[in-house]
Amino acid sequence: MAIETSTLKIKKHEVLCREGAEESDLYFVTNGLLLICSRSGHMVTPLAHIKAGEYFGEMSFFDKLPRSADVIALEDTKLVKISSESLKEQIPTWLLVMAKQMTNKLRIMDTVISDKGIKRTKVKTLKPLSMEEQRFYYQLLSNK
Repeated sequence: MAIETSTLKIKKHEVLCREGAEESDLYFVTNGLLLICSRSGHMVTPLAHIKAGEYFGEMSFFDKLPRSADVIALEDTKLVKISSESLKEQIPTWLLVMAKQMTNKLRIMDTVISDKGIKRTKVKTLKPLSMEEQRFYYQLLSNK
């Protein structure tokens, strides 16, 4: 069976995924730049940049749980949306089980970091958003 895919073009500042969304497709970025971020109250925290050649959405893809973060285009971006159901038919069962277990561990670590924070010593991270950027992205994410 062929894997179902579709090509998406999203504009700068468009929201692609929202935290808590019940969607489990996988995405591959062909060009552009995305921001993965989380919200706590009015605070928006950048978690990662996703650029051409990278995938995202793998946690929900494997465990079918809601999205764990928001995804916003930082520039016009082109991606391939890969249907979770058609791709899973191509993956051996043992690999799906292993990936689901790894995803579970990542979600547990996300919770621990969210609750307790993390000590950073010489770790390369994203710089915090300015207050203006936080306001802008919060407003963007608050509009549905």
